[in-house]
Order: sequence, then structure tokens, then C-alpha cells
Amino acid sequence: MPIIQTSYRTSHIWKDAHFSTIYPSTLRKVTGIQYERERLELWDGDFLDLDWSKAGAINKKAKSKKKEETKVDEVVQPSKSLAILSHGFLGNTTRPYLLGGAKAFNSIGWDVLAWNHRGLSGEKNRLERMTIHGGSDELEAVVNHALTKDNYEEIVLVGYSKGANISLKYAGEKGEEIPDKVKKVIAVSCPTDLQGSVNAMGKTGFYAERFKSKLLKFLKNRWELIDNQIFREFDKYKYLDDFTNNYIAPLHGMKDAEEYYEQCAAAPYVPKIRIPAFILNAKNDPVLSESCAMLDVAKNSDYIFSEYPNYGGHCGFYASNPEGLYYGDKRMLEFVQDKIIV
Repeated sequence: MPIIQTSYRTSHIWKDAHFSTIYPSTLRKVTGIQYERERLELWDGDFLDLDWSKAGAINKKAKSKKKEETKVDEVVQPSKSLAILSHGFLGNTTRPYLLGGAKAFNSIGWDVLAWNHRGLSGEKNRLERMTIHGGSDELEAVVNHALTKDNYEEIVLVGYSKGANISLKYAGEKGEEIPDKVKKVIAVSCPTDLQGSVNAMGKTGFYAERFKSKLLKFLKNRWELIDNQIFREFDKYKYLDDFTNNYIAPLHGMKDAEEYYEQCAAAPYVPKIRIPAFILNAKNDPVLSESCAMLDVAKNSDYIFSEYPNYGGHCGFYASNPEGLYYGDKRMLEFVQDKIIV
């Protein structure tokens, strides 16, 4: 498909890559989402915590506020559409960008299933294994679980950052064998080229340091799952790459960081995707390289749509509006409703 001509416009401080990344991540407030949690047992004895936001339940609650005098519960028809949301690196289902996506899909009558990566739901997992950037096997378990719900006729996969990479990788791995009910995939601020993303951040850059600090805190919170000799080495690591190279890659059967970036990256799988796929990356994203936008692939594919606006930051795309939705939220809805003009 041709590259999508962006309609994203912003001004003043929102053109700054760092402000447009950090403000939505720390100060954005999204209201109206109340999750119902479900635990999904995995093949290896571990689990994922799934958070459901049902559009019918929200609509019912809104109606009950208008009719407080009515005590009879209305019958809520189950939604036929489901969005499966995957969060970013060391995030969870309460991150503002993910809540914004959930609110957007609920607003058009879609249910949302947001899943927490291992150890990030507020409860420690049973195994040392983590959800890695190439964790398409875990997303597949979530998708297969959703397929057991008979009411859904269409499913869309939505990922942010690391979760976007996982979503595209899953769709590419499945290719023509992807379940019939999975209709589309959306990737926001996606590091499809993991090595390119690492290079863009730099070893000592602000975001590399921030991710390293968050990772160290996460690992120390699960110290009892980690070999004591390995655990003692963590404070000696200077760079985020050191953790990937010496701990995360070997823990998941890979030799080093280079092999991790190669095996986990979605880029080789994107050309194999056989459902409509939408990639929304910003040129001023401080943690992504231009190669992550997959522009060359989009130009020669019948399935890949890539939008690459000048501004937006990482999982930002700020927009002021009464609904509290940002540009990325609205763009996702336009994509699933076939309203994006190519």
C-alpha cells in the first residue's frame, strides 16, 4: 500500500520529541475504564493476568446514572468485536496510552482484552522467564483464549511499543494461517527493527538509562526467582545492553544481545502478514529509528499501511479534544472502520 498521508498536526511544545513522549506517559489522565481481571494459565506452569473492559458494561453504567430511579437491570447484549491490547516495555494495563486505546474501542461498542506481561500485573509470576520482545507465543495464548468466547466475530490486535512488536511478529509468523476472526493488527510506536531502536537510543541516552533503571527495579522485585550469583552481577551492569547480553538473552535461550535483537524483531515477519496492518510511528520518536516504520515494505505490500508523521514522540500523539482521546486513539478507530484514506 502507499504510505498513508498523515493528518496529524500539532504546534508549540508538542513538537518537542521529549515533551510529547514524557507528558502523555506521566500526566495524561484517562477516566472511565474499570477492568475485570481473569487469570490465564500458561503451558509452562506460569500465568498471565488479563484485564477485560466490556463496552456493554460501560454503556449500562452510563445509562444507570441517567436513570437512577430505575432499579431493574437492563439486558446487555455481548459485543461481537474485541480489541486485544498489548502494552510496552515494563508497562502494564494501567498505562495512559493503553487506557486511551481501551476507552476509544469501548466508545464504539468494542470489548477490550488488555493483557499484562509476566510479572507486571501487580503480582509476581511463578517462573523466572519474562515476556520478551519476541513473545508472540504468549500473545498466541491470549488470542486462543479469546477465540473460546463464542460471541466475538472479529478481533483486532493492538500493540504499543514492545507490545506492537509482539503483535506484528505474531501476525507475520501466522501469515495465511492466522485465525479467521483476527481481522487486523495495529502497531503504535513500534520498534520493528530492535537493533535500530537500540542504536537510536544510544548506550548512555536518557531513555536507555530510564529503561535500565526500570528493568533493574523490576528484577530486584523478583530476586527470589533469580540465581543469587547472577543477581549480584546486576549492580555492575552499566548499560541496558549489558542486561540483555548477559542475562535476558541467555535466560531465553539466546547467545547474546545481538541474537536477541535479531530473533525478537518483527521486521523480518512484517512482509509475511496477510491481514491489514497499520504502523503508526513518529519521525521524532526518540527511541525508534526510521527503519522501524517499515516504509519500504509498506510501499510494496497489499497489507501493510505505514503512517509516519513528523511529530508525536513515543506513544504520544497528543491531541486536545472533549472525549479525552489522542490522535493515535482516533486513528486506530478510523483504521478498524476503514475510514483512513490512502
